[in-house]
Amino acid sequence: MSPDAWSLLDGRAERARRSWSEVKSALPLGERVRARVIAAMPFGVFVEIDGQPDALGLMEIATLRRGSELPAVGVCLDLVVVNHAAHNWQVRLRPAEVEASG
Repeated sequence: MSPDAWSLLDGRAERARRSWSEVKSALPLGERVRARVIAAMPFGVFVEIDGQPDALGLMEIATLRRGSELPAVGVCLDLVVVNHAAHNWQVRLRPAEVEASG
């Protein structure tokens, strides 16, 4: 990942920290969201959640179907909120189709 991408995520993490209470209230567990991939890491992708510019969303690779590749930067996804990771102000997500199929 490029240094520019790290800078982008650092800025988002600070915004997420400042607005954590509001983000958690707006994105309860089980909420379906639309999001765009903004950065890819070996462990997953960070996403920008529609309507929640201060949220820092993360979809980990472990939530994908076996054999699936991580989506590319710029791809839009339908996701479900599965956790609020307060230690780093992240909204953890999984693909909506995985959630629907169990």
